[in-house]
Amino acid sequence: MGNEGLNQTIFSTPADGTATAWTETRKLRLEIQELRRRLKASDDAAAQNAVLLREGDHRIKNSLQLVSSLMSLQARRESSAAVRDALLVAAARVGSVASIHDALHRNGGNGLVDLGEALRVACASLQIMAGDTGHVDIAVGIESLKVPVAQAQPLILAVNELVVNALRHAFHGRETGSVRVSLSHDDKHLRITVADDGAGLSAGRTNGHGYGMTLVNMMMKQIGAELQAETRAGTCFTIHAPLVPAIHTL
Repeated sequence: MGNEGLNQTIFSTPADGTATAWTETRKLRLEIQELRRRLKASDDAAAQNAVLLREGDHRIKNSLQLVSSLMSLQARRESSAAVRDALLVAAARVGSVASIHDALHRNGGNGLVDLGEALRVACASLQIMAGDTGHVDIAVGIESLKVPVAQAQPLILAVNELVVNALRHAFHGRETGSVRVSLSHDDKHLRITVADDGAGLSAGRTNGHGYGMTLVNMMMKQIGAELQAETRAGTCFTIHAPLVPAIHTL
């Protein structure tokens, strides 16, 4: 066979059926390549968004911590006990929100928060504030537990209020005292206790007539949790909440 015949054999157009199948296969391959390209671009965008979210949480945390510190500094300069108390309480609330953003930053922006770590950070900040209210020790016995931020935020705010209430009201006339915060869980429920060895709270405060307890009860309602209070040998608040499955959002 001559060269002309050989070239015609190699480069000839396939029969109609074979040509159609070859064309469809080529189109499918191109579509798969384009789909892979788009998936990679989507993954890259998601990764970039996660980095931006983490950076945003970090900056928000720093800003809130600065505000909290400024409030605490101003409180130390106030001669009025009422103004000083109000500023310290506000600083503690801002600090608790900062601890939430810190927890989000630590967990990679996936919508989950290590509740145990966040509570440890919040209690450490409150321990610093306790230096302005007397020699009160805040002891923490907490398990690590990752939960969605929608559940963690109300719990952190509630614990913050309970500890602050103990610092403000439980130790009048005493130079020392202690507040114990604990977190435990099983497969379906979590349990948080905030207990002090102070004088015990009045019925008005345990039943939610004060602003702090009103806020705590609002947080409990938001996540379907139950709050129990005992006033033997001090005050012990116990939070029982259903354990929400930790579903990643990114």
